[in-house]
Amino acid sequence: MNQKPDTDIRPPIVTLMGHVDHGKTTLLDTIRRTNVVATEHGGITQHIGAYQIIFQDKPITFIDTPGHAAFEKMRSRGAEVADIVILVVAANDGVKPQTIEAIKHIKKADKPSIVAITKTDLPDINIDRIKKQLQDQNIILESFGGQVPEVEVAAPKNKGITELLEVVLLVWQLSPQPYLPEDPLEAVVVESFLDKKRGPVVTVIVKKGTLAVGQKITVDSEIITVRALIDDKDQNVDKAQPGKPVEILGFKKIFDIGGIVSDLTLTKSKAGQPAKTIADIIAKSEEAKESFKVVIKADVAGSLEAIMSNLPKNLLVVSSGLGEVKSGDIVVAKLANAPILAFNLKINGQIKSQAEREGVVIKNYNVIYELLSDMQDVVALYEQAKHELKIIGRAKVVATFDVDGKKIAGAKVTHGRLKIGDQILLKRDNLKQEAKIVSLKRFKKDLEQVTNGQDCGIGINPSLDVRIGDIIESLG
Repeated sequence: MNQKPDTDIRPPIVTLMGHVDHGKTTLLDTIRRTNVVATEHGGITQHIGAYQIIFQDKPITFIDTPGHAAFEKMRSRGAEVADIVILVVAANDGVKPQTIEAIKHIKKADKPSIVAITKTDLPDINIDRIKKQLQDQNIILESFGGQVPEVEVAAPKNKGITELLEVVLLVWQLSPQPYLPEDPLEAVVVESFLDKKRGPVVTVIVKKGTLAVGQKITVDSEIITVRALIDDKDQNVDKAQPGKPVEILGFKKIFDIGGIVSDLTLTKSKAGQPAKTIADIIAKSEEAKESFKVVIKADVAGSLEAIMSNLPKNLLVVSSGLGEVKSGDIVVAKLANAPILAFNLKINGQIKSQAEREGVVIKNYNVIYELLSDMQDVVALYEQAKHELKIIGRAKVVATFDVDGKKIAGAKVTHGRLKIGDQILLKRDNLKQEAKIVSLKRFKKDLEQVTNGQDCGIGINPSLDVRIGDIIESLG
């Protein structure tokens, strides 16, 4: 069964980093074992690369594959899976080369961090020395007047585990992410291997949306139907929602860590629009050439609703959601040839770099009126540009004649060509009237078409009140 949070906040996803033999695996196993006993699940039979515990009635997900290479690989692929990083430093060993490497990764990722000082049950330790070493690496702990919380831990004796989990929840309260089970699916591969009996097994953590058995999903261009989902307690489940780690069965190969799993499906919107794939919407829009397209991300539901309710009607939102701009949003925007409108959000450096590489424009706003005003201007310009592309020929009326009770426009072609049978717009100030060219004459000679620079007489049907100065635009 999936554990749904009590609030609208997604469970935090936590990873551990630090020097080898400083107790990362022991700490993870202790947290796992303590929770198994507390919740009476009867034991966990397998490790799937991640697991979820319930602490103080709140789920917390831990990535069970600590390693700097894996962490960096996820980041390099735009898979910002971890929300919080616990830096593990052994009290008997202190800051080591891999500790320094971990600190560099943490700072580069700009993630909230917690320091867990492990092995505090050993004799002859000097914790103040550890704190000073961390200070030398610009990690200033709270006990030294800084912003980074620390917890002293002795995992084999279960010392400090409760305090560490409490700090995780406190840190998460400062920068939570919304719980979005109805959003398009986004899950991240944290482990992948080939099992002799089950075939390729892919472990993912769901960031948003819902992953379900029978669902068609894709990762790294391979599309499959989910055959089975197995959670960290070795139980088959029907679905996995945000924050949940599960194994997926049904793939034909294994994948690199950091792969993004999606189903390309837009869920049913508040406006009651039926669910469609992004590809369907984009294809339809490209074929019809009728709407300017955007991707919208906002900080909270109220902002998103206000924006969506007041956008110009002929603007097509191909994707919308809450929370920071992610790699998947850039993929969608690139496919749709659409800008991303971000309201009241900070765009991290990695996302900015990816957007630049992919040629995707991200426009940030802090005032809803400014966003809406810009979109009205953009849509007007887009409609004008789209109309210009449709124009095959243009002529200016320089004289008018009455022939057999019908008005003939004496005109000079200023652009392209005009042809009998063309649909036209007769334009005067803000007035636009539609008609069809039924005759063309030049020096009293009937013609099929006239081209740029030529003078001609134009007969149209229905007969309109043509005046000198009017513009005739042919749409072919």
